[in-house]
Amino acid sequence: MFSTQSGSNLTYAFVVEPLFTTLDSGERVPNLASEIPTKDNGLISDDGLTVTYTLHEGITWSDGEPFTADDLAFTIDVTKEPDTVAIPDAEYAAIASYTVNDPQTISVQFTTTQPNYLNLFKQVLPKHRFEGTSISSDDPELREPTGTGPFAISEWSSGNEIKFTRNENYWRKDSQPKLDGVTVKINPDLTTAVNGFTRGEFDLVFGLTAGDLDEVAAAVDSGAPIELHEKPENTGFVEWLWINNSDKGQLGTPHPVLGDPAMREAIDYAIDREGVLADVLGGFGTLSNSLVYAGFGGELTKTVPFDTAKANGILDKAGWALGSDGIRAKDGIRASVKFQTISGDEVRALYQQVIQQNLKEIGVETVIENVPSNLMFGDAKDGGLLATGNFDIMMSRAGKLPDPTEWMMEFVSSQIPDGPEDSGYSYAWWSSPEYDALFATVASEMDPALREDAVHQANALFASERPAIPIYAAPTAWAWSTELTGVTDDSWNGPWDTTSSVNWAFTGASE
Repeated sequence: MFSTQSGSNLTYAFVVEPLFTTLDSGERVPNLASEIPTKDNGLISDDGLTVTYTLHEGITWSDGEPFTADDLAFTIDVTKEPDTVAIPDAEYAAIASYTVNDPQTISVQFTTTQPNYLNLFKQVLPKHRFEGTSISSDDPELREPTGTGPFAISEWSSGNEIKFTRNENYWRKDSQPKLDGVTVKINPDLTTAVNGFTRGEFDLVFGLTAGDLDEVAAAVDSGAPIELHEKPENTGFVEWLWINNSDKGQLGTPHPVLGDPAMREAIDYAIDREGVLADVLGGFGTLSNSLVYAGFGGELTKTVPFDTAKANGILDKAGWALGSDGIRAKDGIRASVKFQTISGDEVRALYQQVIQQNLKEIGVETVIENVPSNLMFGDAKDGGLLATGNFDIMMSRAGKLPDPTEWMMEFVSSQIPDGPEDSGYSYAWWSSPEYDALFATVASEMDPALREDAVHQANALFASERPAIPIYAAPTAWAWSTELTGVTDDSWNGPWDTTSSVNWAFTGASE
């Protein structure tokens, strides 16, 4: 709730339990909640504006204190604080009021209907661990949260490792954690981490990507003790080119090169996606041209074909003239841009170079300057590039969510930071009233058919205007050491979920 860094998701693997767990199909099932609120069971009012959430009896925090509806109410209050450091999901903004009915029940009244109401309370804050709802950014609970999961954080050494120890107060008496603890080694170089995994130095790797599967599959073929489980029925994350549509964070002032729709269209046609899949990713992955490609309303629409000649024709017609140095220019503006992604991923760097060469062939120069993830996704006050708009083209994976609301919200005009003190960032610095209206429907429409139609219209608009350009969709696949037992991958987070880690054990070890 307080960080957009991917590393913060580790807490969901061991410490933080949500009210509702999301299965890999996108279906949500009760976790800390005792049942799914519906109109049929009376937990959703007839007008859809009031939802009652019910909790299991006997839940405790890892410090032994009881977990109650007061903690849910406190969590809401934190999100309502002016200038809160929390980064709440969109549904919190629509909460008008709430009523704590008893220690196990809270009724939440919304200002508008919220079809994604099960998205609330992915993380609940322990009221007793805070002095009040105004939380400072250096509060230790932000970095090392107290949870209800099978493990608790015992030590976090920045840039080195995070140690999780068994939660001796775990509330599920019939499902106690089998390991005494888990140590997560932090390695910003994914290539090195995957190399170590295939050599048996680690039991799992967090953040395994399509670019790593070729190496993992080769290790399995050579007899390495690794379980590689591919799930072809589920689309993995899409790799995107984030195109800065505005000039250095000045919304309304088009980017001198990328603000031209013809330039974005030409870039789209110039990329050899099939070549990336075949030559760099070992054939792992598929193509998608949809903003929403997984979960509710997700669809895998066709990308434009790889066509260098067409791309050059688009730029010729738009007035981008080829210079003697092979780089185009228009009105004195040279078609030269920075092309950045997260450093430390050698496979990603390989297809970044393929794309660089593809764009060179249409007279667009890209200068590669890769950066750490915290500089890419950091807040504006910390110089975050996406937050300040200080980028041209960036590349990263995003968008795989069970419900489209949170993902589509990333591109709504109101989410673009107003200044250096605003939290959050913008992938594209793009504003479209038409898109904003479609998002409003997706965020409030309770009729599934009408809601899904709005998702499809947004997909078509996004593909037409190209505020961002998809490269490929990764497959969903997980891998772990065969010496580690009890691993399951039927949740949205695969093995990296408390529903899995609670059962982890080693072959031959006593429980």
